[in-house]
Amino acid sequence: MQSTNIIPWRITNYFNNLLEDRIRTRLHKLYKLIKFGRTNINTRDYWNNEWANDSVQRDYVELFKLILEQIPTGVKVLDVGCGVGRLSKIIREQKNADLTCLDFSDWACEQLEKEGFKTIVSKLPNIPLPDNAFDIAVATEVFEHLDNPEKTIKQMVRVVKPGGIIMCSVPNDALHPHEELEHQHLFTFDKIVAMLSKYRNEIITKTGKLYLGSEHKFILAI
Repeated sequence: MQSTNIIPWRITNYFNNLLEDRIRTRLHKLYKLIKFGRTNINTRDYWNNEWANDSVQRDYVELFKLILEQIPTGVKVLDVGCGVGRLSKIIREQKNADLTCLDFSDWACEQLEKEGFKTIVSKLPNIPLPDNAFDIAVATEVFEHLDNPEKTIKQMVRVVKPGGIIMCSVPNDALHPHEELEHQHLFTFDKIVAMLSKYRNEIITKTGKLYLGSEHKFILAI
């Protein structure tokens, strides 16, 4: 006798999708573990593929303008999580800066080396560079991808000279990890302030405030 499925496939599919969406929304790390076999999908292979296919657009005009306003001419700058160097290229061109670009995508770093940039291939939070080596360290749209962004901030503090500048930008209460699976954290104004305030006695800031500008609604903290 042939068995009969009494639940129509459309109903089964609907409830399966509903369950998947609920897990993704409420338990995004568990969802990624089940779907991808890991809680953080930001692997070297993943980003090599993303950069090689030019699928990431990071030309944030207003955000980059804010960053450039804080950079004097001819200083030493570390671009943390540089990707293919869209910001680094602008800094070098407009500020004649001595740039070092750090990313864990070896493909991205190879492209920058072809254009004469100094590069370091390293997975954050590890920054294998000497103490007090830079005037400025910049990390744009990086912290939301990391398991432990505070350790990266600590490393940036270490490699910047006393009196130097550290700048970072993150999405402003947007792109939750269940919406953008590359993201590990959702940042708000208060959260980024709390993270940076731990080092307020170690960093002499240029402005002492956070910029809420840019058409992409990012927070730029200095």
